Amino acid sequence: MTPCSSRSGERSLVRALFGDGPAHASMLPVRSERGRDAFEVSIVADLKDATGRYPADVRLQRLVRDLRAESPKFAAHRSARTAAAQHTTDRKILRHPQVGDIVLDCDVLVVPGADLRMVTYTAAAGSSDAGKLDLLRVTRTAAASTPS
Repeated sequence: MTPCSSRSGERSLVRALFGDGPAHASMLPVRSERGRDAFEVSIVADLKDATGRYPADVRLQRLVRDLRAESPKFAAHRSARTAAAQHTTDRKILRHPQVGDIVLDCDVLVVPGADLRMVTYTAAAGSSDAGKLDLLRVTRTAAASTPS
């Protein structure tokens, strides 16, 4: 969770989940295998962790204030007694227009003490989901190398 995300860029995952801009619309083909509500709760818990570590961050406080005003669902999750925690893993299902649903493991690798995170998406080796990713890789490579 990046403490300083601007509304104009909508780079914040929490804004994409609970806001009403273009980033929110881009989240619609993505769902968590645990369910949307569980995913939302874990993201709000992650935001609680960030606000606890950076209580004086004005942009982070503005993000929380704006989302409370814009999203009753965010406000309910934020007000719940959910403990602060870092979002580190999930299994997500993405709907791709060419190959349909793809199940991917999402892991957030955290560097302790550095606020550095790297998000990786992987499919189980040998699975049909890995095959779908291979197909997309091949078709994208072929499309990129075709002269216009």
